[in-house]
Amino acid sequence: MADMTKEAKDTAKRIYERAKSQGRLLENLSKNELRSLSLDEPGIRVTNRGSLLTLSEPKSRSAMHTTNNIDSQYGEKELELLKQAEFYMSKEKLISLDVVVGDGSEGITARLMIPERFAHLAYGGIKLFKPAETPVADPTYRIIMFFDDNFGKNKDIKHMEDKKISIRNFHSPEGSLTKVVNNCDYFGEFKKGVFTGEDWRVKQKGDAIFLHAGCRTDLLQLAHMHKNKRYESISSLVIALSANGKTTLTCGLFAYKSGEMSSLVQDDGGTLNRDGSFWGFEAGAIFAKTEGLNPKDQREIYYGALRSDTLLENVHIDKNGQIDFSNDELTTNGRAIIGREYITHSSIDINAEKIDNIFIITRGDIIPAVAKLTHEQAAAFMVLGQSMESSAGDASQAGKIKNEFFCDPFIAGDRAKHANLFYDILKSNPCINCYLLNTGGIGLGTSYEDITLSDTIGILESILRRGLEGKEDWVESPTGLLVPGAIRTVDSALFEPEKRYSSSEFIDRQNALNKHRAETLEKYPGLDNSIAAVFKDYKR
Repeated sequence: MADMTKEAKDTAKRIYERAKSQGRLLENLSKNELRSLSLDEPGIRVTNRGSLLTLSEPKSRSAMHTTNNIDSQYGEKELELLKQAEFYMSKEKLISLDVVVGDGSEGITARLMIPERFAHLAYGGIKLFKPAETPVADPTYRIIMFFDDNFGKNKDIKHMEDKKISIRNFHSPEGSLTKVVNNCDYFGEFKKGVFTGEDWRVKQKGDAIFLHAGCRTDLLQLAHMHKNKRYESISSLVIALSANGKTTLTCGLFAYKSGEMSSLVQDDGGTLNRDGSFWGFEAGAIFAKTEGLNPKDQREIYYGALRSDTLLENVHIDKNGQIDFSNDELTTNGRAIIGREYITHSSIDINAEKIDNIFIITRGDIIPAVAKLTHEQAAAFMVLGQSMESSAGDASQAGKIKNEFFCDPFIAGDRAKHANLFYDILKSNPCINCYLLNTGGIGLGTSYEDITLSDTIGILESILRRGLEGKEDWVESPTGLLVPGAIRTVDSALFEPEKRYSSSEFIDRQNALNKHRAETLEKYPGLDNSIAAVFKDYKR
């Protein structure tokens, strides 16, 4: 069998070179030129704000149609897919867009190649990433999106599993990637192509790991003097699956006193290095979910989504072009690519010098609203990746509790080694504090209580202002976790899910949950013993 990685890369090169030699290539157009071409697409609508709206097919990632060559055996089907890509791309006028990944300091680049009739994908790409100043000779990541007759037919097929879609990721040992996408024009497939490449590349040297995390930095007045300081700059990571609160908490403002500042560093991913620094990968914009977007909870994202040069995807507008983020008739996975310049507290730098906190978002009826974790527990909860499925992943499962390793469906390779690397990096940074955040609710039925956004913000503010700095501020919980003794602005009942049940019922539920947790960890042979042992003694 041919070297599939080389064959994929060579195919991408031939598509590019042939189109260029035949005068069929529109290369590295400007943002305005790409917007103009997008306006020529039959499916593009202009909102009353002047922004562009596209309706993708399908309206979410095609996870069930996606594989990679590290975890799957590639063969004749993949070779045939590459031949089809070359054949169909040879029939069209193409757009090639080279972008810089991160701040450019590493020299990592990505190239998107698409038919001209899907120009909006490149328009979104040049907004999300910074464009390369000159054509790149050898891009780190190549993403090819091509279409055949099944693309039109897929629109009439209701169930994702029945659609004729193929997505293949060809990773190389040194970290480069060629991604081939057939019959899908969802913008997230380009974004997540770069994400997938970073996920694989950065861990190859064993001194860094890519995380599905938002990053924020806050200069705040502390609750108490700390190391003779009244103000302190603190950087935090927020880790979660899509639509579990990551963007809301990453982009929120906690600075409201004189001399304070909150900064959005990165919204949806980056590299945690062994020295404790964090490097973002998207320098131009954020790819925000718009379901229920409103000015009260996400003020700057809301108004950014209304800007005239924002690209909207799968958002409802009426016959007059009026945008309605509350209408989910199309899908609950509406999206907006919003320039960082429209979020006034976005930082100039997309990197953070030192991470102080990691917040892992989860859901569950007997999980307290917040718990402080040891590094071993943090690594174990990352392996569990317990969150709520959203329409961004699998629309048919939206709202259901699921386990997703590291809250990251794009990881390739040995999962135990991946988890051990994360744990090893934490051990190299003893000053990183880790927390578990339940952004759902506690209890069931009539005993259920919602954990509101204001509750979670109150928790975060107390932690960021070092109001929970002492050991005496945390108490042992029957859940087996450390919870706050009290937070001034939050009902302490949210830290006591055990009181929502009878004693015997809670014990049964906690034992069952810990048994499930322990069995999940056992699925990853090779985990560091300190991680594997976290939930082993699950009986209460």
